[in-house]
Amino acid sequence: MARTTDWGRTLAIVNPTAHAGAAAAIAERLRRFLALYLRDTNSFEIARTERPKHATELARNAEGFDTVLALGGDGVVHEVVNGLMQLSPARRPTLGVVPVGSGNDFARTLRLREVATDADLVQLLDCKRERFDVGRIRTTLDAATDPRADSSGTATEHYIQTLSFGLDAAIGLGTMDLRRKVSLTGSALYTLSGLKVFGRGYRAFPTQVRFDGGPEQTLDALFFALQLGPTYGSGFQITPDADPTDGLLDICCACGPVSRATALAFFLSAKNGKHLKSRHAHLRQAREVELTFAEDDYPIQADGERIRARRAVVDVLPGALNVLVHH
Repeated sequence: MARTTDWGRTLAIVNPTAHAGAAAAIAERLRRFLALYLRDTNSFEIARTERPKHATELARNAEGFDTVLALGGDGVVHEVVNGLMQLSPARRPTLGVVPVGSGNDFARTLRLREVATDADLVQLLDCKRERFDVGRIRTTLDAATDPRADSSGTATEHYIQTLSFGLDAAIGLGTMDLRRKVSLTGSALYTLSGLKVFGRGYRAFPTQVRFDGGPEQTLDALFFALQLGPTYGSGFQITPDADPTDGLLDICCACGPVSRATALAFFLSAKNGKHLKSRHAHLRQAREVELTFAEDDYPIQADGERIRARRAVVDVLPGALNVLVHH
């Protein structure tokens, strides 16, 4: 297969703290690798993040670049996507990913393995551009007190792989705290967080849900995922058949009342997609989902990043972003 090198002017946005600082070293390897392969050091720049949401700022200011590479885990990818989506479609660079992180679920969707050595960088040259869907989250806020809100009291955020609330989101968000305390990464870290949530954190999350403008339903949600890609939580196959190019959200939810043991078995079986055999698994597709939460502090995550909302409308922007996919 002919290797793709037509990235044009390229910006790599690096989270230097990703994967215990490994991303900073990978960024320098990437610089040397592309300088040797492309023989044009002027077409490639590296920008390092210095604070939360900095990657979003850098991507938002990437007008004039043809390609933006997110170097790190799902967190930096999420921030870069949100920055790119603030640019007009005609001026929006292509998104590429150099996976260096503990989750890398979006990289799995792109069929990219984690980069650890120079040899792993070669896969980046075997990528082709594809139009990917982007998820949009519009949350209702108090315009008078919340700086994220626009004049109508709405804040908009985007995601590229996963949005979930309930026990699964609590597990994903819990990995952030655990990562500072233990040396585990990936699915082992996610599983440990899950076992903690299934202790004192076990509960249901009453929610009003409306699919594609249909009748409102009341659910005691345990797990509720709205996916563009097939996995979350470092490879848990929550919606194995999800296609990020079909213009649809793939939704998997499980609702109570069920025992803690049953819910735990459901969660663990999702690692290999076997949860789909459970009578508690409910799958469907939709273009838009309206969610109203019974409380303000539900655990909600988008690509592993915390979302705060009392009400949210989630929909799909079909083919909104060009993405480099490994073939």
